[in-house]
Amino acid sequence: MGGTSESYVFIRDPEYAWIPAIKTGDDGKKAQVKVPKYRDEQAIACDGGKAAKEWDETEVPLKDYNKGVLPLQNVDGGGNLKSFPDMCHLTFLHEAGILYNMKHRHGNNFPYTRTGDIVIAVNPFQWFTEIYTEKVRNRYSRILVWEYDPDGGNDPRDDVDPHVYETSSLCYTGLAFGGKDQSILVSGESGAGKTETVKIAMNHIASCQQGPNAGSMETSPILERVVRSNPLLEAFGNAKTVRNDNSSRFGKYIQLQFDMGTKAEQEFRSRDKATCTLAGSKCEAYLLEKNRVSDHEPAERTYHIFYQIIAAKDKTSYWSKLAGTTNESFKFVGTACTTTIEGMSDADHFANTVSTLGEVGVVDEPLMTLMQAIIMVLQMGNITFIPKGGDEDKSEVENKKEFADLCELMCIDQNILEVCFTERTMKTRNETYKVPLNPKVARNSTESFAKEIYSRAFLWLVRAINDATAAELNYKSGTMKDFGIIGLLDIFGFESFVRNRFEQLCINYCNEKLQAKFTEDIFRSVQLEYEKEGIPLDEIKYDDNTDVLDLIEGKTGLLAMLNEECVRPKGEDQAFVTKALAANKKSPALFANKTNRRGFGIHHYAGKVLYDADGFVEANQESLPIDLSEAASLSSNEILAKHMTNDSCTNFDNKKAGAASEPKRGAPRRAKSNLVSPTVWAKYKGQLASLMNMLKTTNSRYIRCIKPNKPKKPVLMQHVTTIEQLRCAGVVAAVTLSRSAFPNQMANSVVRFKFWQMWDKEKYPSIGTKDMDPPVKLKHDCEALLKCALAPLAENDKNGKPITISVCGKTKSYFKFGALEYLESHRAAGLDIHAIQMQRVARTFLARKKLVGSAKARKEGVFIIQRFARRCKAKKDAMVEVEKMKILQAKQIEKRKKEAEERAFEDQLKAEIEDREYSAKKEYSKYDNRIDEVGGQIKEAESRFKERKDEATERVESAKNEAQELRDKLENEIKPAAREPAKQAAAQKTKLEESGKLIAFLQKENKKLKAANDKAKKEMKKVKGTNEKLVAANESAGQSFEMLNDQSKKMSSNTSNVNGNIEKFKKDNASLREDLKKKQEFYNAEAQIRLQYQKTLAQILDVFQDNCKDADLVEDVVCVALECESEAKALLAAAEAAAPGM
Repeated sequence: MGGTSESYVFIRDPEYAWIPAIKTGDDGKKAQVKVPKYRDEQAIACDGGKAAKEWDETEVPLKDYNKGVLPLQNVDGGGNLKSFPDMCHLTFLHEAGILYNMKHRHGNNFPYTRTGDIVIAVNPFQWFTEIYTEKVRNRYSRILVWEYDPDGGNDPRDDVDPHVYETSSLCYTGLAFGGKDQSILVSGESGAGKTETVKIAMNHIASCQQGPNAGSMETSPILERVVRSNPLLEAFGNAKTVRNDNSSRFGKYIQLQFDMGTKAEQEFRSRDKATCTLAGSKCEAYLLEKNRVSDHEPAERTYHIFYQIIAAKDKTSYWSKLAGTTNESFKFVGTACTTTIEGMSDADHFANTVSTLGEVGVVDEPLMTLMQAIIMVLQMGNITFIPKGGDEDKSEVENKKEFADLCELMCIDQNILEVCFTERTMKTRNETYKVPLNPKVARNSTESFAKEIYSRAFLWLVRAINDATAAELNYKSGTMKDFGIIGLLDIFGFESFVRNRFEQLCINYCNEKLQAKFTEDIFRSVQLEYEKEGIPLDEIKYDDNTDVLDLIEGKTGLLAMLNEECVRPKGEDQAFVTKALAANKKSPALFANKTNRRGFGIHHYAGKVLYDADGFVEANQESLPIDLSEAASLSSNEILAKHMTNDSCTNFDNKKAGAASEPKRGAPRRAKSNLVSPTVWAKYKGQLASLMNMLKTTNSRYIRCIKPNKPKKPVLMQHVTTIEQLRCAGVVAAVTLSRSAFPNQMANSVVRFKFWQMWDKEKYPSIGTKDMDPPVKLKHDCEALLKCALAPLAENDKNGKPITISVCGKTKSYFKFGALEYLESHRAAGLDIHAIQMQRVARTFLARKKLVGSAKARKEGVFIIQRFARRCKAKKDAMVEVEKMKILQAKQIEKRKKEAEERAFEDQLKAEIEDREYSAKKEYSKYDNRIDEVGGQIKEAESRFKERKDEATERVESAKNEAQELRDKLENEIKPAAREPAKQAAAQKTKLEESGKLIAFLQKENKKLKAANDKAKKEMKKVKGTNEKLVAANESAGQSFEMLNDQSKKMSSNTSNVNGNIEKFKKDNASLREDLKKKQEFYNAEAQIRLQYQKTLAQILDVFQDNCKDADLVEDVVCVALECESEAKALLAAAEAAAPGM
């Protein structure tokens, strides 16, 4: 089987999975290949090595490849990839071919590819608006729904590119015109775009049900409620993981409900209008990841709603003790690795969550019930336990305050709840007793209680959403019960991590069940294809995953062994693994983990997975003890009191799902103790069985979502991660199944064109005749051709029966693995004989033409040469003219372009000048108005200053006049006293001593008056200085006014100076007012002192003259008084002289 011709192949690579190469030869054991080296992974392509930096030559062992054959590339003669939207059209359909076909389309911004009935959606990490427009949606609806002719024989998908709209359109067609319920199964790993794909499909289904003339982008109100409720499920069921910031940690099955119309409409459905209309929707939730409530990796987060409540602005309205709390205040939450999800903060997300809850009817009391249940879960994470009284086998609550807050929130007595957390009630058939719990078990019990509350709150929310969207309650006042269904399953994909736990086994078990249905559906499509081509079905042989399902759910399978271990009082994980390996040692799907005694492995359809059974028994026993159940029933919160045992996703009977689950009547069951309760796996198996029963009643279609790279960058595709996802999504398995009998196919016309040289018509004649139809004759020719070309590969099986290597259908030829590769590698060998024959005939013709010539032939040759020369000259002249015209045209274009640029520049310059003039005028007007305003303020300030100055002057004059009046009055009072005859006082000796005292007193008063006069002089000096300042201020103000008037034309630079002068003038004016006020107070005080002094002196003289009998003494005293008065007048005159303007 050795070959010498080169062929384009793929070889395995540990870093890039598959890389292209060129096979130069092989010896049956090893193949010699040339491998192109590219810049990076993204640059690797099937291009014949044109973009390669260098080449390597190496040998590849053929034993590492299927049947010792290297997979061929889907390329043309130049080595360039031939890409197809539908990969069923690939000549060589294998893992490497799928990878590079998808990579080519992904790099050219085509996110969707088709493989039969499977649509592969590669997340582009960018939004392509052009493929989601209303025009595109209507085109898919028109071709696949309203113009589709099921009797036409053509596949309508040939007229459209692969798209999610294709799947949604065919589902609506199947429901409306086929009368059968439909389902769309969307799978993929976290971050692959499953949720967004479901939204796109739902929106297009709503568009289809509007009818063939739908021309509006308006969303159906029913669908709007469904889409708007999706953020609620994301808030309570999504979390940040290392792969995705908004990863769904549960599975959901959304059932869009349709009113199928009357029986007549169902039987004679018209394609001119829509009679199958959307009525409502229901949602089923599966396998919420409870462990994330209490535990998550540092780079991940728990469920979004916890962070949202803590960040909420009005969080104290739900519980007052949340005031001042942060993420670090709760152990279940801890330090958050981020506070924004999809560009929004947790606080904004919470506001959106509350708003959407209101749209589904969760407001006021129900809203408080839901939020307080979530807060209870947060608070339970802070409860810790310590040994009670030093006894390690007993426990009590350590942090009493946190526990008291929890009891207050739950409205349960502290003593009752503490007993429920630290003791366990055990019931047997005949007795009931309590068992104390150690701190570790008590803590685990509290965490289990918290996880159970959260899962029940989540189901409560799902039921609330279904109450708002279900057709049974909201469509036609709830009078209809039967509806058509299009279900959309958004569920977790196959998982394989470094350490796989109980949750991964449950998830992979679900994917195995879905893969079984997937296999059945693909097998059915292969049957239809082979029947259409007329190929015997006995050639189809494939492997399914029955052995894996038997291993998991069989009588002695993993489920039975784990449930049995959970029933034992002291069941252990290691005992479960030992029993499972022993009971299933003959199963080809199970193998032991030699490095971990608690580990085992399963050969899943997507590959081998190692499981660590540590914690399996505990995780499977996550049932709520009777103590905590009773404690929950005592709470005032409705979710805890009434819904802790409600596993349903609806508050009403589901007729289709519940019809098969009615309990059968029979003998009464034996009472069970609380030692035996339904396990998590048993419940999940029941949920999964219900889901599979629903899916079996529908016609299923598949969308496989692929995450092309971990950094989430556009265009980039990483080979290894993409291949792993293709395997986990079952795409490779589907390809293997669809090509299990004949992996490669090729159109009959292509077979005859490519391999005709390998057909010896004499030894292998065709039974086709000219009278036959061309396709039939072509089929017989291909049969004879392939029988001849593949004769070296012919062999018999064990029974001596020839093995079918190839088979020809009506339009295609199908090949066993390796047959087409053999033809491609050997088809050049048969061309040698035909090439020699062609060369012989050509040489004979040329020689005869050269030897057998004539004059006529030469003359004709001359004419031919002349015509050719004239033609060349005319063509040359025409080309010269063309070049001249091109140059002239280029000059004209350049001139017009230049003129256009000049006009544009002038227009731009003119517009800019007008804009600047307008701005300058506007600015000048603004400053002109400001000048007028400041001038008015200055005039007003001058007027106020003049008024206040006149007022002060008037007050000073008034004070002078008043002082003069006082002096005149004093003189008038003293003169009569002087003229009065001296009285006789000589006899009154006793009053001499008093007169001496009086003189001393007068002297003291005189000194005081002198001091007051000195003080008055100082104040007068201050007044004089103030007057000087006032004059300077007036001069400064005048100068400022003049400068302001001179510089009014330059207001932009002088406005600040004017404002400064105004402020300075205001300060001087205020200072002047203060000085005037003080001086007025001083004169008032001086007048009062003088008046009081004159009165006192007059009284003294009167008393002295009346009582003193010594006339000389009286005269002396009067003289002294007069001297004091004259001295005071002199001082006053001096002060007045010092301040003449006052």
